[in-house]
Amino acid sequence: MKNKFIVIALLALFFTNLNAYSTQIKAAHAIGIFHENGKGENIQHVRKTKDDYNGICFSKIVVFGKLNNIMPKVKIGNSLGKFIKEIPIYNKHKIKIAKEITFKHYNVTKGYIEVRVDKKLYDSKVFVK
Repeated sequence: MKNKFIVIALLALFFTNLNAYSTQIKAAHAIGIFHENGKGENIQHVRKTKDDYNGICFSKIVVFGKLNNIMPKVKIGNSLGKFIKEIPIYNKHKIKIAKEITFKHYNVTKGYIEVRVDKKLYDSKVFVK
């Protein structure tokens, strides 16, 4: 009986530490949306895009913290973004503090842009026309 309690306590502690290790994200935000030709807009302080992004477009997000081999998911309406590239962001002391990640979206119609990391919603305030 005592051994079962110790095993259960150790397993609970182990899984709690794994969860804490995988969720070291401080913030994740959508920062831009672009057409295939490179023309686009900064969406950090807007509620609705100025341009229509029907068809194929690109989105950029920034994630502050450590991802630990977890890839964020970015959706525009029903279109799930496909990872294209990432660029590390460093502070003035050359310490990596964030990543800028670019996604490509196909068959975009309209809807809110959603940024999720490990199923947690971090940003969904911008409506894409």
